[in-house]
Amino acid sequence: MSIVRSRRACLWFAWPILAAGCIITDGGGDDNNNDNGGGGGGANSITIRLINTTSVTLDPEIYLTTDAITDPDQLFTADRKYTSFGVGGRGLLADFDSDSFTLACTAVRVIGTRGGLFGDDLNNPDGAGQQRILAQDAGFVCGDVITLTYSRSGGEYTTSISVSR
Repeated sequence: MSIVRSRRACLWFAWPILAAGCIITDGGGDDNNNDNGGGGGGANSITIRLINTTSVTLDPEIYLTTDAITDPDQLFTADRKYTSFGVGGRGLLADFDSDSFTLACTAVRVIGTRGGLFGDDLNNPDGAGQQRILAQDAGFVCGDVITLTYSRSGGEYTTSISVSR
């Protein structure tokens, strides 16, 4: 199959996610000493970097699956939430903190965030960012670094995503 036909097939796969209001984009280091494998990956891995640029605690709400799903409701389930990063390996980032982790390509077919919950009391958060979802081959490929940046602009919390090699 040619690269062009392969990319078209990936875009065909991704259209239901786009129709659901999600954004698919085309497309460091382990600061918390939590032994989660953060840092540079390789051609057979994907590195996910999380950056909290706010002055409050963040639950980035990271979800991963090996399944080629297109329905966000299938991704955002408790059993797919990834928390092996951050403060104490509990999936939280302190204010102005960052972390990264590296996974085998076979472990990540789709990655997403509900947008993140912001606030020092995450049971009663100050706000949330925007939902983002990336699918392998349509939004990222093996060897890429996916960076999710969680910010605040005025009274609004935002979630942005970028993909690089």
